[in-house]
Amino acid sequence: MARPEIWIERFLVGPKFAPVYVNSGKYILPARHLHWYESPLDAVYSILRDQVGLSAPRGKISLVNVQSHVSGDVNSEKEPPHWDVCFLYRARVSGKIGANLTRPEWFSELVFRPLDSLGKDDFARGHGDVLDAAGILGKRKKA
Repeated sequence: MARPEIWIERFLVGPKFAPVYVNSGKYILPARHLHWYESPLDAVYSILRDQVGLSAPRGKISLVNVQSHVSGDVNSEKEPPHWDVCFLYRARVSGKIGANLTRPEWFSELVFRPLDSLGKDDFARGHGDVLDAAGILGKRKKA
């Protein structure tokens, strides 16, 4: 996404990091923080609808992994340590739905890539580390 304000508005990225992600040229997963009293599964439906423009029946969405790690710096008052818990879901959509996917104007970079073609360094926002630690990021195919 070429406009940092979209990262702030849609992906709940702080204003300090939005330009960094925009200029990284790397992928991010559709993601956001949970709202108060929201279940992880309810967040998945919201993310699919609001960020990807898809809807999927409950039977087509499954929890793949829960991955957690500590972020931040113990010596920093601006970015003190905090615990991240990442709920990884997989949504299976039919080819018919995927073929009819319309990229939102604000998310022209929306693409689907096979996991086996990506490494953890292809992602920004720590998403590659999360996928790698969860064991679901594919290995690059040898040429």
